[in-house]
Amino acid sequence: SVADRFGISKSTAWEVLSKIGKLILNINTVFGVISWPTRPRALQIINAFQNRNGFPGVLGCIDGSHIRILPPKENPNSYVNRKKFHSILLQGVCDDRKLFIDVFTGLSGSCHDARLFQVSDLNERINNSSVEFPNNSHIIGDLAYTLTKNLMVGYKNYGNLTVRQRNFNTKLSQLRVKIEQAFALLKGRFRRLKYVETIKLDLICPFVIDACILHYLCVLNGDLPEDILNLQQEMDEERQNEVPIEGVPINREINRQEAIEKRNIIMNNLVI
Repeated sequence: SVADRFGISKSTAWEVLSKIGKLILNINTVFGVISWPTRPRALQIINAFQNRNGFPGVLGCIDGSHIRILPPKENPNSYVNRKKFHSILLQGVCDDRKLFIDVFTGLSGSCHDARLFQVSDLNERINNSSVEFPNNSHIIGDLAYTLTKNLMVGYKNYGNLTVRQRNFNTKLSQLRVKIEQAFALLKGRFRRLKYVETIKLDLICPFVIDACILHYLCVLNGDLPEDILNLQQEMDEERQNEVPIEGVPINREINRQEAIEKRNIIMNNLVI
């Protein structure tokens, strides 16, 4: 439709799209539009989250989102997720303003959020200490993720949680909703992300990251999608595509004692 409107061939339209996409990625590389926060910015984020409900040390919220796609030509079945549609996964980490500070995409929708995190460059950078968590801070996620010193998750509820453990889970969820809102705003602005109609996987991944970068720039310039969409409606639609956590095997680290102790300290210090 774009090629027809501008009187060019489809191949030319794809070439232009590819060139602009690479340019946007290069802009992000040069100027660090989406980038891990510097120490001063990190401390601002931590304070903003803590001022919300008292939960300390939160540098960002992490989650995965399914980007619906057409069945690829190669290995289409591997892209079918547990909701029975073809997708790739987008992992995002956002700050208190719902702005992405890290994004990663490309894995098939059949993968689990925990697996996506394990193979992401963010996890690699955390393991080699190339990203900073000032003042013993951390990111927070849902129960799909493995508890580590730098990634706090809630307590599993087997019906025997204490009052303080339930309080911990509630406050963590109150903050973690930021990443759900971030995905809802992203897809609400760029609605093509609800269904990418191309089978060229080498174009889909840059296309998705480009959308994240442009969304960030729009928000920084005061162009807020809340003015043109129903955030709750977008979040409800996003949650319909979530894959259930139950029954999905998660790789656990052998030694998590330090992370467990850190979570217990936070739990015991939180105001009820």
